[in-house]
Amino acid sequence: MTQVNPPMLPAYPPRTSGMAIASMVLGIAGIVALSCCCCGTGFVPSVLAVVFGHVALYQIRRSAGRLEGTSMAIAGLVCGYIGLVMNLAAMVVAMLWAVAAAVSAHHPHVRTWRM
Repeated sequence: MTQVNPPMLPAYPPRTSGMAIASMVLGIAGIVALSCCCCGTGFVPSVLAVVFGHVALYQIRRSAGRLEGTSMAIAGLVCGYIGLVMNLAAMVVAMLWAVAAAVSAHHPHVRTWRM
């Protein structure tokens, strides 16, 4: 009796997901853009980091070991969500400050913050 072995496939090392790399880079960029520039500039990179991070995790799960980068995708998601929260908070503070400045300009008897 002869055993028939299936043909061997070449063993390639798993590739790192490009979406995971993009998610991590954009997540970091979203936080850095907020801390270096004015409020709201890191909003778009943070949203893209969250989207790319979820897509990367989905692709990595479905790849059957051909893709890696789960930790980078998770890092991008964490940085993206932190960037979103920080950017939204900065935008709310900026809007409240603008409203207070507008109220004090039109009503000089109302006391508001002076910066």
